[in-house]
Amino acid sequence: MSSPTTVDDEQLAALVRSVERNGRRVTALDALVRQLAGDLAEVAATLVPEAAGPDPVRSWLLSQDPEQAVTDLADLVGWTRRVFLRYPDAVLSACWLWHPEVIEELWWLRRAHAEAFDPKAGTWLRVGDWHDRQRPGVAKRVRAAIGTCELSLHRTGTAHARPAAPAPLADHAEPIAVAWTKDALAPRPEPTDEQLHEADAYMRQQHRRT
Repeated sequence: MSSPTTVDDEQLAALVRSVERNGRRVTALDALVRQLAGDLAEVAATLVPEAAGPDPVRSWLLSQDPEQAVTDLADLVGWTRRVFLRYPDAVLSACWLWHPEVIEELWWLRRAHAEAFDPKAGTWLRVGDWHDRQRPGVAKRVRAAIGTCELSLHRTGTAHARPAAPAPLADHAEPIAVAWTKDALAPRPEPTDEQLHEADAYMRQQHRRT
């Protein structure tokens, strides 16, 4: 028969072993929790969108998304009233929306204005460049493009109603490209009789338009 002391020692030893086992389990569980936390953080990083950066550069002339075009043009209309038309040399004819080249000019000027005055990325140097060079340049070109135009000149059959003309002699671009890549220092290919005829017809057409 075991003595009370022996029993107590055995119970104590069993208790120590149990505590050790539980300690190892807790340690393993703690490591597992840390691993799961790291895995969850990685998953969350893939689900949370990146912080919004600057607006992408977009050309009005290359617009293909109607919804985006509507949004951009509405923004531009508001900006012309708040900013562009505040300057005495800024002129917009009633038909300015019918001139895609004018919208393109105003659009880039509007975005340059936003960059110059951006609370984080803007600088006084950009602001000065916008006031001294960019805005006057666009105002001058817009005035030259539509200063004498009116909406009635955009009706069917008028000059402004015609679609943009293709680049002259565009069908002959391939041999020029091939010749250039073979030897950039060599003379350009000599014009053929066909090309000279097309060029002459193009010039006559241009004279008739003017």
